[in-house]
Amino acid sequence: MTAKTKLTQLLILFFVFGGLYAQDYKFGKVSKEELMEKQYPTDSSAQAAYLYKKRISYYRYDKGVGLRLITEIHNRIKIYSKDGFDFATEAIDLYGSGGTDEKVTSIKGYTYSLEGDEIVESKLDKGSIFRTQQSKNYDQVNFTMPNVKEGSVVEYQYKITSPYVQTIDDFVFQHSIPVKKLEAKMRILEYFRFNQRTKGFLMINPKTEVIPDHGLGIDVTEIAFDMDNIPALREEKFVTNIDNYRSGMKFEIVSLEIPGSLHEVYSKTWDDVVRTIYQSGSFGDELKRTGYFEDELDALLATTSDEVARIQKVLTFVKQKVKWNSYLGFASDEGTRKAYKEGTGNSADINLMLVSMLNHANIKAYPVLVSTRDHGIPIFPTLEGFNYVVAVAKVGDGYHLLDATNVFSTFNVLPTRALNWYGRMVSEGGNSEVIDLMPKHKSMDAVMMSVSLNEDGSVEGKLRQQYTNNNAYVFRNVYNKGTEEAYLEELEKEQGDIEISDFSLENNLNLGKPVQQEYQFYKEDAYESIAGKLYVTPMFHLAQKENPFKSERREYPIDYGYPWQDKYMITINIPDGYAVEHLPEPISLVLPEGLGKFTYNISASGSSISLRVEMEINTPIFPPQYYQNLKELYRQVVEKESEKVILVKA
Repeated sequence: MTAKTKLTQLLILFFVFGGLYAQDYKFGKVSKEELMEKQYPTDSSAQAAYLYKKRISYYRYDKGVGLRLITEIHNRIKIYSKDGFDFATEAIDLYGSGGTDEKVTSIKGYTYSLEGDEIVESKLDKGSIFRTQQSKNYDQVNFTMPNVKEGSVVEYQYKITSPYVQTIDDFVFQHSIPVKKLEAKMRILEYFRFNQRTKGFLMINPKTEVIPDHGLGIDVTEIAFDMDNIPALREEKFVTNIDNYRSGMKFEIVSLEIPGSLHEVYSKTWDDVVRTIYQSGSFGDELKRTGYFEDELDALLATTSDEVARIQKVLTFVKQKVKWNSYLGFASDEGTRKAYKEGTGNSADINLMLVSMLNHANIKAYPVLVSTRDHGIPIFPTLEGFNYVVAVAKVGDGYHLLDATNVFSTFNVLPTRALNWYGRMVSEGGNSEVIDLMPKHKSMDAVMMSVSLNEDGSVEGKLRQQYTNNNAYVFRNVYNKGTEEAYLEELEKEQGDIEISDFSLENNLNLGKPVQQEYQFYKEDAYESIAGKLYVTPMFHLAQKENPFKSERREYPIDYGYPWQDKYMITINIPDGYAVEHLPEPISLVLPEGLGKFTYNISASGSSISLRVEMEINTPIFPPQYYQNLKELYRQVVEKESEKVILVKA
């Protein structure tokens, strides 16, 4: 290789991985080269990218106030397309309790765009910064950068001041868009001890050194991260919470020791965490309160002795008496007595009340601490690991999970938000054990459909569909959130613009039975007629049209939420004067270890075609090593369900 060739290759690499211009990450120093960049060098599909992402967290002592944890943020983001406009909005979560609140200050930002050969700046207006209450303890500050266009660069910075010096927010290094340059630092006082735990799949090699903090007058330990070209972590279908798998660093408090003054240990086991929760007045004490409901509940249960029937009556009673106010929590907000009286409460008010009532009804019941799907998987023992509570009742040797926050939840059918692997069942005295939250019984979606072909390429048909267990729960929540008209409009769109008539619904509010919908439908251009032959996709609008798994590989689990089975029984009435020339071949596919299967059987008899298709997933969660198996299964499903029946004139 000649010297000239080597130089050329080096220049190409330099252009691809850093550009031919020097980066200046000082706030406000956005270059024309950054504005002219049309796509991210190593990911042409990126809608936007962090050109620079910086975070510094450190401690500061404020006279008259005390120690504070300060976090400074500086982000510079390139917007490549309209789909990337969402990244011009920032949301800052702030925690507060008992009048002690986190605060955000020093917000400033600019949008930079190229007009001709000139860089035009648009300043973030203070009137465009909004604060909203998200829950009892969380507020959110939002702002959207002004005058964003394709090709713009937005840049902003702000400072968060927190009195919660023992709690360090996770350092997040990976996002749904790539990061070109990341710098982050955490400076820890010599009095604190934190466990440092990496998460995600990237190699993280921080640099650690002890440096003097002249503002505090003591030494601090600085953990510094300097990373380049971090790839995007894109969310695929069937994942609980993608944040569980983003690369980053967690800091978990172990102890605080001030020589001659204070020594406090915070590191806990899960037993310590549960015992602390149980001993709090807003949890353990609420389980013991019964006087406010005894008379009404005793009258309700007077004629019922069967344990399962008593559980169902208590569950229905709580749902009717107290409505959920949408606030999550494992601890009661205002007390179960007040929630009962006023008819509204948070998740703990309702489900701790449910446990108390079940025990009063001579049903052995316990609270179960849960982390909801959007809260993440509680890996390390900490009070922040849980944010929800459900109930469990013991009947014979079996445990049955219950949740009264949703009117459509039933025996062993929890709201989807609570289906997050495992919880911790809390027994008397604060003892605990792990309990599996994932459903054991498959949820069914069964369809029976009869279709007739019209000469103009349209079809008319009748469909009956039945849902059980978690599928029924999901259906009822969707159907009942609005009007029937709005539901049918959405259903028509989802099913490929069919026209629905004569709709009927059974067991919508009878939770002990499967819910069943039935309707007639009409669809134009449902099949092709070419040279006297009819080409028909026998599953019509019910066919799986695309593979949900598109990535080359997947590093996080596939989470369906619950095991399920889909069944389709379809009858196609052959038009007069036609006969079957070709039918797709039957097929049967099985996943390793019996984790799932797909079967497709089709036959013709006389003037009709019968099709039976079944697909089942027998476990709610697949480890990532099964990704390729699932991807291949869906590839073959899509291929098979797109195959045509060919009819010819007899």
